[in-house]
Amino acid sequence: MLMQLVNRITGRSWRVPALVLAAAFVVGWLLMALFEEPGADIAKPHEYIWYFLVSGTTTGYGDLAPATTGGRIGGVIIIGAGLTAGLVMFAELTLWMGKGRTMRANGQARLHLKRHIVMVGYHRDGLRAIIGQLRADREFARTPVVAIFWPDELTGENPDPDLYDVVAFGETAYERACLEAAKTVVVVGHTDDETVRVMLGVEAYLRRKGDPAVHLLAGVHEGNRRVEITEALRLIGADIEPVDIDDSAVVAAAIRNPGIAAIYHNLASTLDADGALYRVNIPEDAGEWSRMDVAIFLLRRGSTLLAVGESHRPDTTFRLTAAPDEMVRGGQALAVVARTRPDVPWHEL
Repeated sequence: MLMQLVNRITGRSWRVPALVLAAAFVVGWLLMALFEEPGADIAKPHEYIWYFLVSGTTTGYGDLAPATTGGRIGGVIIIGAGLTAGLVMFAELTLWMGKGRTMRANGQARLHLKRHIVMVGYHRDGLRAIIGQLRADREFARTPVVAIFWPDELTGENPDPDLYDVVAFGETAYERACLEAAKTVVVVGHTDDETVRVMLGVEAYLRRKGDPAVHLLAGVHEGNRRVEITEALRLIGADIEPVDIDDSAVVAAAIRNPGIAAIYHNLASTLDADGALYRVNIPEDAGEWSRMDVAIFLLRRGSTLLAVGESHRPDTTFRLTAAPDEMVRGGQALAVVARTRPDVPWHEL
């Protein structure tokens, strides 16, 4: 029983030096209390603690010192314990801190984050591009980002520790990444089918944690399977938004603005029931109007003005955001959302 107790106490490398320091503290205190003159400063509890710390670290200010042989023996015990056990304790602390840094860099550490962004699936270039888009928004300039990587995605330490943390995938990966406390979780599988499978696991984990209000985005690779993937995701959770993972600007916009990923998704799908995106060229001699008048004119005919192009050229630049007092004239092009291709009676505008 005695050996079992010793083994249990000494099972961790820091326990023995800690016990040695504690024993030196008690023995030194007893010797000071027994042999030093009554009322001596060094025998007072608060002064003795200061003496123990100063002597144990071998700093030796000399403001307190034992005056008797018994007290000096206590001082020698304290200094000896500080030189041996104290150094071991500091070495263990250094190793522990280094181990923690290594574990965090390799994705094995338990993070402690809230209202952060989690990317389940790791692609360095894509992740850096998304973070670059997010950092341009002041609201997301300091939002932490965590990437959960599959075994084949990251070898060695995190190459960008200043941009994001990493968590190696495993049984406790979601817990270590604080998934339930995240603001947004983006799932990016190698394929769209894998994305659906992983999202099923994410949704199950969140339900076990009380179904917190976490914004879920599913990265879609294949545009020709959008409808199929969307239906599969809806079976998992009604609030899961598919997003085009190959466009970092779209992903960042979907993270910043929960709910708008569906708009990008619908615009990218020509088979969407809510309408399709059409390009309409304005005849050269049609006239000139304010952008607001054109938008209202189209709305009354069941169409939505999305953007205005500079010309009829195939490579023209379309502007989504309207400029103050912007005018639209013949020779330009419009991007319009409608159920069918609109036939605009320009002479009525």
